[in-house]
Amino acid sequence: MFAPVYKVKLHNQRLTTLLKHRQKLLQQGAFSLARFSVIDTQMLNHLYTLSELAGEAPTDYFSAQNLTQVSELTWQALCELAQQNSEHSEVYRLIAADLFITAIDDFTAYFHSLRGSEQLAQCELLQHNLKHWQLNDLKALRTSVLEGKEKPQNVVKTLLFSQPLTTSELLAAVLHKDFEIAFAALVNSYCAGHDDVSDKLFKVFAKTADEQQKAQLLALAGLLNDTRWYEPCALFCKANPEHCSFVLSHFVYKQALPLVMDLMTIAVTQPSAYAAWLTLTDRPLAKAEKMSVVSDNNAVKPQSGINLDDAEHVRQAFAMQAGEQLLMGISFTKANSAQKLAKLAGSLVQRVIAPHFDLTSACGLFHVQQSASQWQLLLSEKVENVHAS
Repeated sequence: MFAPVYKVKLHNQRLTTLLKHRQKLLQQGAFSLARFSVIDTQMLNHLYTLSELAGEAPTDYFSAQNLTQVSELTWQALCELAQQNSEHSEVYRLIAADLFITAIDDFTAYFHSLRGSEQLAQCELLQHNLKHWQLNDLKALRTSVLEGKEKPQNVVKTLLFSQPLTTSELLAAVLHKDFEIAFAALVNSYCAGHDDVSDKLFKVFAKTADEQQKAQLLALAGLLNDTRWYEPCALFCKANPEHCSFVLSHFVYKQALPLVMDLMTIAVTQPSAYAAWLTLTDRPLAKAEKMSVVSDNNAVKPQSGINLDDAEHVRQAFAMQAGEQLLMGISFTKANSAQKLAKLAGSLVQRVIAPHFDLTSACGLFHVQQSASQWQLLLSEKVENVHAS
């Protein structure tokens, strides 16, 4: 009697630990694909076992069904089950990604049926299949949304404006007061390889007050190789150090490393800037002598400093390597990013490589974290196509 209970407890503890590890890994933006694959595989294995012992497990993830039964559901049934168990959204995202590989036939028609039954919230899970990002002949709906006649969920706005857009549609979306629409259009423009993305981005950035939204815009700016963004980025990071690591880690062009180094000299941004440095270079730095930091109440607190001479040596070494971009210590170009970064995964990696894919898939990759198996398959197909050509 005690053995099964003990076994369930072990599986549940291990799954909880893996979930925490996965969340921490995803926050880094760039990491080992092999490690990611091990975590995802182990999570699914534990979920299979726990679902078979649902009567004794402390957590019922699938409303008394086992995972084998869940994997045989339709997409609609999976979405409904996920909504009933919304506290386990990360588990359902992994299941949708790894166990529901086959997309819905004629997703545009299915999208219309969801719209008619007011169930478009299901797109939160449906978006985890890249084929569901392709929606045809929805210009009338986009116009209705731009005019404020319809106000769908944010995920739906993102899907709608991740399609091929006319020049007038794109401009109207970029200048729209709804940030989700504007940001989706900017990402669309980035993924399409437009030359004026940075100019459009400045217009949106200038009228945006929300710190979280500004951080998203600056992250996109980091992928554009435009030095005009360095000063706004530095000012923002100093004022909002909690966003500093996320923003700076997107500045993947080598010429931006001095920006990161400058922010490592400032006490308030040093920890976050150094975290971004590690994401970009994968090179830990030697410690300098302790520096004094004056806090708000004028008390002097010693803080360990970063050896910037060491950082400069690292920067110079990377500058000598071929490739104008850098991530996890790997030098690469826009053209060979998929090959050079093939052993990595994460949102940063996806965003860097996204423009190599068709437009709707590229937008999906920018916005939605892929599972390990999804990303591995996508990368292998992309690399094979490059070799074939």
